[in-house]
Amino acid sequence: MSSSPDAPTTEPEAVRRRGAERRPQAERSQETRTRILDAAVALLVEEGYARANTLAIQAKAGVSRGRLLHQFPSKEELLVAAAHHVWEQRRGKNAQAETSLPTEPGARIDAVIELLWSTFNENQFWAATELWVASRTEPALADVIRPAERRLGRAIWKSMDDLFGPELAAHPTYPVVRHTLFTSMRGVALTYAFDQRDPSTEPSLANWKQLAKALLLRD
Repeated sequence: MSSSPDAPTTEPEAVRRRGAERRPQAERSQETRTRILDAAVALLVEEGYARANTLAIQAKAGVSRGRLLHQFPSKEELLVAAAHHVWEQRRGKNAQAETSLPTEPGARIDAVIELLWSTFNENQFWAATELWVASRTEPALADVIRPAERRLGRAIWKSMDDLFGPELAAHPTYPVVRHTLFTSMRGVALTYAFDQRDPSTEPSLANWKQLAKALLLRD
């Protein structure tokens, strides 16, 4: 056995095998986690919070009870993670859309507002809504949601900042515009729970664009 620094180093075959096995195991674990989260989101949106229990999620995901509990020890943690799971997917889409947004400020405002509004008609919004409403009477769920929603809120603000771009986001009135758009869109979107209509024809779209441009394009 050579101790020369020029001698090639080789790791034992057993170590290499263990390393090769660990990666597929990690991939399998992530695949299982994704299946569980996708199933939880689907049940929240299709059936509502009351029917999105762990047994139903387990059956829809096609996983064992042990695997589900290994990933998510409590129903509350699972459902909050599910709502955030679809937000992460949306955030990735926002990042991709950012590269194709107009550079002219007025056109960019219009495009960003249309993109933001579309997110309030997707699964992540309705999954989160189910959890918000349920947490009013379920303290255990509220305890899990509060810190998670604070983190999510910061991520949403950051995503909005990136979409509007540094020039518009630097405007003194931008924080007011951002907050007003988000809260107003959320409120309007809730009416779609009982009044199904085409979101692209929403009358408030024109109002949001007018308000944002009036505030962000003035000197």
